[in-house]
Formats: sequence, C-alpha cells, structure tokens
Amino acid sequence: MNLVRLKSWLMAGVSLRRDTQGGTVILAALSIPVVIGALGIGLDTGIWYLEKRRLQQVADTAGLGAVRALYDGASVETAKAVAVNDAKRNGYVADGSMTIAVNSPPLSGAYAGKEGAVEVVISKKLPLFFSAYFLSNDQSLSARAVGYQSTKLGKNLEVSMMLDVSSSMGGNSEIRGTSKLEAMQTAAKALVDTVVQPIQTPFTSRVAIVPYSSAVNVGSAYYKKATNKTLSGNWSSVVERAGASGLTDDAPASGKWLGSFRSKRDDAMGPYASTVQNYSYNVPSSSLMHPLSIDKDALKSTISDFSASGTTAGHIGVAWSWYLLSPKWSGIFSGENAAGDYDASKTLKVAVLLSDFDMNSYYEAGNGNSTAQTQKLCTNMKAQGITIYTVGYGLDAGNSTAVNLWKNCATSADHRFSTTTVDGLLTTFKAIAKSAVGSVALVQPTLVE
Repeated sequence: MNLVRLKSWLMAGVSLRRDTQGGTVILAALSIPVVIGALGIGLDTGIWYLEKRRLQQVADTAGLGAVRALYDGASVETAKAVAVNDAKRNGYVADGSMTIAVNSPPLSGAYAGKEGAVEVVISKKLPLFFSAYFLSNDQSLSARAVGYQSTKLGKNLEVSMMLDVSSSMGGNSEIRGTSKLEAMQTAAKALVDTVVQPIQTPFTSRVAIVPYSSAVNVGSAYYKKATNKTLSGNWSSVVERAGASGLTDDAPASGKWLGSFRSKRDDAMGPYASTVQNYSYNVPSSSLMHPLSIDKDALKSTISDFSASGTTAGHIGVAWSWYLLSPKWSGIFSGENAAGDYDASKTLKVAVLLSDFDMNSYYEAGNGNSTAQTQKLCTNMKAQGITIYTVGYGLDAGNSTAVNLWKNCATSADHRFSTTTVDGLLTTFKAIAKSAVGSVALVQPTLVE
C-alpha cells in the first residue's frame, strides 16, 4: 500500500466519524422534548395520584358525616347539607373546578336505592403543568364514597305488636283510597323490616303480631293449648280468663285456661255488648296471632291478611302481647318462637300497643272493665322489665279515660305517640323500630363502598 492510498483511507475514516457524530447530535436533539414530556407527565401523574387520594378523603369524610346526621334523626336534606359542609371543611371548593353530588339513597352500586345510605361523588378538573403541552382535552378526577349504618346487635330483641283490627279500622284515612287498616299494615311492615336484622347470630331480633278486636284469634295451632277445648269449625278466637291469673303472664293450665270467644261472647259486657252477643262468626276472622319470628315474609304475610271486624277489647290484645314475650309460655311457643328469659342484660322486650284506647268490650267482670284490665296488665308488664310504647291512632283528646290509659300504659312520656294521619303512623312505627334497635345495637356509621 502506498502512502497516497493510506492517506486517502484515513481521510475517509475521519469524514465517516464526523457524519456519525452529526447524526447522534440530531437524534439527541429530537429526543429531548420526548424525554422532557415523559418527565413532565410523570410529575403530573404523581400530582394527580396525590390529588386523587385527597379527593377520596374528602368524599369519605362527607359520606360519614351525612350518615351520622341521618342516624341522629336528621332529614335527608339536612344530611346532604352536612355532607357538603364537611367536604368544604376538608378542601372542597365550589369554584367551578370542583363539583359534588350527594345522593340518599345511592343511585349506583351495591347500596343503590337503600334507605339510610348516602352516596357522595366529588369531581375535580386536573391541574395540567407539563402535560398541557401533550394533552389537548381537559382531564378530571372523581372520588366516590358510600356511607351506611353498620348494625351489630349487642343483645337479643323481642318486639310484640298489638294491632287494632276492629270495625272502625275499616274506615277511610285522610288519604282517599287508603283505609286506616291499610295505613296500619304499611306501618307494621316497616317496623318488621327495621327490627328483624339480616344477621341473627350471636343475638336475635324477632317480632310477634297480635291483631285484636272483640277477641284475639290464636289459630288452630294454639287454640286447644290456650283453652283446653277442642276446636269447633273456625272458632279459634279467645278472650280473657277469670281470676287472678287473668292479669298475669301465667301459662295456660288447670284453673288458668283462656276463655273461648264462641262460648263467652254471650257474656260480653260494655257499650257494645249486644253487638258482640249477636256475632254468628269468629271475630277476628282472618287476622291471626303470630308468635315471635325472624321470618320477615311470614310476618308480613300475616299482616297482609288482616281484615277489619269486631269491637275493641284491648285488654285481650295487651295480654297476648305479654304472653308472646313471656318465658313462662315456652311450653306453648317452643323453639325459635319461644321468648327468652326475663334478663335485661341479655334481652330487651318491647310491646307496641296501637289503639284509640277507647276500650269497649270485656267478658270477666271480676277483673274490671276493659280499660281497668288494660291498665293493670300494662303495670304488671312494666314490672317485669318490658318496655311499652303506646300509639294512639285517632285518639280522642276529649276522652280523658282513653287519654289517661294511653299515657299511663307507656313506659314514659318518650314512649307514647299519637297521630291521625297515614304518614304520621308510618313515621311513628319507624321511630319506635329505630329506638328499639338502637337500644340493643352497636351502630357504627361506616363506609361500605
């Protein structure tokens, strides 16, 4: 190889090396925006992540605040306002960049349509720093929280409802097309839904039903156990028993059997005695007593079968409300239908007595009239630790006898309610149910979604 060719080759290598360096510089220059953009998006993503967490905390706080307000008795509208205020205290600003929606019941998710649950959805426009050079459309974040009252029973709950199915309940309420009986049925079912909890372990929450008019229809399953008489046709209604046991919760036995309505109706006393004496059919007819149960469907089916007939022998309804809560009747109502012991540390026993408290029919004069028997039964029930709520539906304020009975039967002034309206009755039963459950439950507002 001569010196000329060698020099040519060396010059060509230098030229090639210069070309390579130039290309690298160009590639590097072109990649700088991409690298900077990636770093920018990475920084923005980190900011967005932190913003998402902060937004979720705001939604969570708002949801919990609203649920606590509902549990304390606030209206849905008030609870929504509480949610917004709590959100503001934690960073929500109504400046156009953020929005908040509060729904009770929730509109989506597992708790959609569930009363007592609150859904909070907060949205915010994303802050775009470096990303603004690469993202042409506005970006936003959202956070959603659903609050609900998680209920865990701390002891057993037994609720017995005495429900008036006398003829007057067949009359119209203030709402056209809705009878008083129908209003009561709706309210009673609402109580069942609230009291009977979905989890029945380790403690139970049960409801018993006692419809009454001129008597209490115990049904064919319990008629002989209560009266020691053989059922004749469909005459399965019973009245009070004579003697001292008539005002106690003693179980049926010799000398303590319940009277049969079919045979005792001829002895009816009170202002409507002749009406009762002339009944040629069982009263109540289709309205049957139902012992303590956790079966919501069965309880509500019993309530749906009510029909209005007969006079008002409220003392018999009160007595059976007691029997269904009494451990002395465990030989009659066994298994899951049997009441627990009288032990306030383990079981809360509640009787809900609905009537206009104008008691007008009775059968055993030696026990006093219906009003006197009702009052004595209430006094004896409370002595056993049973909590009594009185619900005066259509209570006549001018009838001092009825008003005093309504007042005195209740455990306290806080345990008596009076209403003349359909909505008022529903609100009353919901309040009683909530109070009863609240007395035994460990309720904790919690986030469920």
